[in-house]
Amino acid sequence: PEGLKPYELPRALELDEIPGVVADFRQAAVNAKLAGFDGVEIHGANGYLIDQFLRDGTNQRTDAYGGSIENRARFLKEVVESVIEVFGASRVGVRLSPIFSYFSMSDSNPQATFEYAARMLSRYGLAYLHIVELGEGPFDFLELKRRFGGPYIANGGYSAERAGNAIGRGEADLVAFGTPFLANPDLVERFKQGEALNTPDAATFYQGEERGYTDYPTLAEARAQ
Repeated sequence: PEGLKPYELPRALELDEIPGVVADFRQAAVNAKLAGFDGVEIHGANGYLIDQFLRDGTNQRTDAYGGSIENRARFLKEVVESVIEVFGASRVGVRLSPIFSYFSMSDSNPQATFEYAARMLSRYGLAYLHIVELGEGPFDFLELKRRFGGPYIANGGYSAERAGNAIGRGEADLVAFGTPFLANPDLVERFKQGEALNTPDAATFYQGEERGYTDYPTLAEARAQ
């Protein structure tokens, strides 16, 4: 409600700090397993830390984690391998966002960067690759799917019809929905019945009150109104 707060520009990690961060990802997987989760998704998208290492618009390092695509993908590789140690590859997925441009994210050649990442990840036999397809500029997502070779989850602005078409054409194996789920507690049932969706209220996406969490009507409630 009070808007953005002042902040300091984060500094780059020192080389000797990186193993500790990789260990944190591993510990998070351990915690998830102890809590009873069947698997985990490594969030390497949307401007978060793995994404910052991958893209040359943010990664200005001159050591083993910066410069070439291989170096910029090193942190992702180490995180994936550490999490696989906990769950096994078949219970680990990775989420990436090749052309996501929020938070000043950019890359001089996203196609090359993320094709390399997909090919690298293909060696592990992961559960899936989850790609945020929203963003700016042209991108061949189908080539990314081919490079990975395993289950491919598409995400970003899909309707039920478009999702079905993408799966039918082999452009995706699954389609993930985010915002529609926030506004529709029975989203799957609405898709099944071809019913209209509730309109999401973006003003309630990032707050601690109950508004936007428990007050969207179910299909039955909407019909009763």
